[in-house]
Amino acid sequence: MGRYFDYNATAPAHPEVRTAIDRLLADPPGNPSSMHAYGRRARSILDEARRHTAALLGADPSMLVFTSGATESNNIVLRGMTAKHPELTVVTTPIDHASIMATVDALEQAGTAVVRLSVDSQARVDIDELARLTADRPCLVTTSWANGESGHIADIERMIEAAAPGTIFHLDAAQAAGRLPLRCGDGIDFLSISAHKFGGPPGVGALAIAGEEPLPIVTGGPQERGLRAGTQNVPGIAGMGEAARVAAAMREGEWRRLGALREDLWQRLERRPGDLLRISPPDGLANTLTVGVAGVGGDVIVSGLDLEGFAVSTGSACAAGAPEPSHVVRGLGVDRRYRDGVVRMSMGRDTSEADVAALADAFAEVVERARRSAQ
Repeated sequence: MGRYFDYNATAPAHPEVRTAIDRLLADPPGNPSSMHAYGRRARSILDEARRHTAALLGADPSMLVFTSGATESNNIVLRGMTAKHPELTVVTTPIDHASIMATVDALEQAGTAVVRLSVDSQARVDIDELARLTADRPCLVTTSWANGESGHIADIERMIEAAAPGTIFHLDAAQAAGRLPLRCGDGIDFLSISAHKFGGPPGVGALAIAGEEPLPIVTGGPQERGLRAGTQNVPGIAGMGEAARVAAAMREGEWRRLGALREDLWQRLERRPGDLLRISPPDGLANTLTVGVAGVGGDVIVSGLDLEGFAVSTGSACAAGAPEPSHVVRGLGVDRRYRDGVVRMSMGRDTSEADVAALADAFAEVVERARRSAQ
């Protein structure tokens, strides 16, 4: 995976995760809801995974509900809380993940009051607007702790301090888990994560609940405290727990290492001829470098690098193939000259200095070739 630079879309599963899942597939446990020994073994596996995952989120294990991923977790909070409290105004931003934006749009069409806070070029929300809004009415603030497309990290502490007491905060921490120190509680009511973003399997995630529980949107059996019915995916959850354990142990060292690689990559790109704009901030996600290239389409660069064996992205994988610049690029007010040429390069556990050097060379060659063919 040395030439894979799309970790923000999905991170390859850690070897320890694959071993844990393979072991359970070879010797499967029972249904966690069963009373016999096989069921007790399955519950024990879930309990261990819950402890490791909760530790990664700065949460108590009792707060955790297992889901299929952050998209489902986000829906549980947004749909469940607004169904329980129709008077809530949902507050979000124009640069959040599609699983927040599309859900908020659907709620708005159904009659929920929605406010989208403006952001500046550094993804900072209008704090005064947030303070006025939350002082005027009960609000559920929903946003991403870290933006997976641009790499910006939200100033959560400042937002919580500015908001009126009683404001409900939900954070999509899919891009932050395993990279930033997290917590649930102390003003943060809900945290959503996806395992595949930090080296776990796809299709598994969790929701941490520190405050009032939402109404369930998946009903049936009593699993997960009745908040998410259906038999738990024991091998997948075990894989997520192992990924959480590994990510917690590696987090600080990887942050420093990947931050150095990111700056090395930027310096190498910046030295080459070309009109580049750095979109990712130096104090953003350590593994993420997003740039805008004038005069060359991002899809052209992605395709050209793919032919050279490198995997990069034009932005969020959920928006891949969209003909227009992403909502994040537009929301940040990126200069129009660069909007069509946005490319995101995100790194992870297997990325090396040699990989970064090779990518920088290939990137420059692809851009130069595209500009020559356009003349």
